[in-house]
Amino acid sequence: MNKQQLEKLAAAANAEDLRRALEALCQPFGSPKNIRVLPYGRSEEYVCFLELASPMLNSSIIENFGGFYFANGVAFRIPFKQADG
Repeated sequence: MNKQQLEKLAAAANAEDLRRALEALCQPFGSPKNIRVLPYGRSEEYVCFLELASPMLNSSIIENFGGFYFANGVAFRIPFKQADG
């Protein structure tokens, strides 16, 4: 994923905002069938699992945005900044 895309995704306020941003990013490849966003342990990252309507589109997502194959979809590691409390 290029730096500009990562910065945009990292600016998401929470997991739901990140899910919506990923959904919008993937629209040119078809509507995602499933998106799961999970905090990754205690690090400042989310792990995002994306499943498109057709697994044949996964290579296009990986070529354009990075990520890696995971089961029938693509997974990403996205940094985030926790709000100071």
